[in-house]
Amino acid sequence: MHNNFDSEGDNLKIFDNYEFTRDSLKSDFIDCSDFLMREVIIAGRRALLCAMDGLVDSVALSNMVTEPLLSCKKTFDTAKEQFEYLKTSVIAAAEMNEAETFEDAEFFMMSGFIVVYLEGYAKALALGVQGWNRRSTDEPTNEAMVKGAKECFVEVLNDNKALLRKRLKTHKLKLRQLKLGSAAQVPVVIAYVEGRAEADDVAEIERRLTSAPLETVTDFGQLIAFSEQGNRSFFTTVGNTERPDVFASKLMEGRVGVMIEGTPFAIYTPYLFSDNFSSLDDYNNPPFYSSFIRILKYFAFGISTFLPALYVAVGSFHQEMIPTTLLYLVASSEETTPFPLLLEAIIIHLLYEIMREAGLRQPSTIGHAVSIIGAIVIGEAMVTAGLIGEPMLVVVALTAIASYVVYPLYESVAVLRLVFIVIAGLTGIYGLTVSAAALFVNICSLSSLGVVYTAPITPLTPSSVGDTLVRRGWRYLARRRVRIKNLEGTVDE
Repeated sequence: MHNNFDSEGDNLKIFDNYEFTRDSLKSDFIDCSDFLMREVIIAGRRALLCAMDGLVDSVALSNMVTEPLLSCKKTFDTAKEQFEYLKTSVIAAAEMNEAETFEDAEFFMMSGFIVVYLEGYAKALALGVQGWNRRSTDEPTNEAMVKGAKECFVEVLNDNKALLRKRLKTHKLKLRQLKLGSAAQVPVVIAYVEGRAEADDVAEIERRLTSAPLETVTDFGQLIAFSEQGNRSFFTTVGNTERPDVFASKLMEGRVGVMIEGTPFAIYTPYLFSDNFSSLDDYNNPPFYSSFIRILKYFAFGISTFLPALYVAVGSFHQEMIPTTLLYLVASSEETTPFPLLLEAIIIHLLYEIMREAGLRQPSTIGHAVSIIGAIVIGEAMVTAGLIGEPMLVVVALTAIASYVVYPLYESVAVLRLVFIVIAGLTGIYGLTVSAAALFVNICSLSSLGVVYTAPITPLTPSSVGDTLVRRGWRYLARRRVRIKNLEGTVDE
């Protein structure tokens, strides 16, 4: 029956024959209990009303679509004239689209639209009457701010667009919508501020996303790999956030963002290394305190990445670097343990990651029990049994706390920490120094859309320090015109 293909031969056009259209829809949605179809007569001409149960608002459907259509008595000679009249003078729905293919019509239905097929016309009318349950825009769970806004993105794309539009009340905010996925299409929005973001960058991101060989898009992580340039590193040049205020500030800097239906996280690029160490709270606190916290975050990153490896290297190969009093304490503690420092460090860090993952994945009702058991097992029990030394436990605890200070880098640091521990345990502080240098070279080699990942720290200029390593006051920041493509050229105006 499906013989009405378009010019590309892969998308079935809507029939102007009523029976063919009805039978095709019934065939497509066989065994779909949520598919709703109603046959009606509008001013003497048959029509089909189709929607998906649970995705439409029944009250809005009745008041804005069904009742006006069935009350219309004006007749027309052709279906096209009647179609145009219904669209312009009868239906009260504000969101209205035309569909020429079954694929487009079904996409609208699964997005909360009701689709109207009119006998004798080879197009359908898609009317927005969305009404599914949605989560409220409560306080973000992963990016909590002490003095920031208390709202976050949700899983509904239209709600997220509204949250962003509320933040940036300008027509220069562009929200270009695409459909990604070869098997099940998902709406995706490319967000940017015209005049801030480079047009070539927007086009490049669109090209990368549309060329991605994805059957469907279930979460934002799938698009991160295709938004990057294929960088081989533990670090990413694509950031993510669940906060509309953070997303809006990044777009104002000239970055390109992407929002996906079904996920409360938006992604943006270019993402810089320095972005991991700043937050909106920095701009609500006094400059001297924000600068102190920002420097503290850089210090915490160094501790969480290198401290366990440094302890293993010094304790295994360079004991002369440890003060005598402390060396005695370390030696007496490690003398009773059956494992060398390298194996001891690996075991305790793996156990810590296991307990952390268990705490994250367990139901909230038993999450506290997991934390208590983990503290007992890793803490008192293992030290008392002589499986690990007390200094190692202190190092691990300090490392774990420091790793949460720079939470966006946690995944990268967790793996790098173990890599450096192995290198330090086998080659000592010399191998650790070489591997750390290799890491910094790798970080400096990354770029996205022509922007170096370490900008504006490298090359370091006096103006770049003003809002990177420290936080300057608003009297200075208000005069800066930050553009992500010209960080070194940021000037006072």
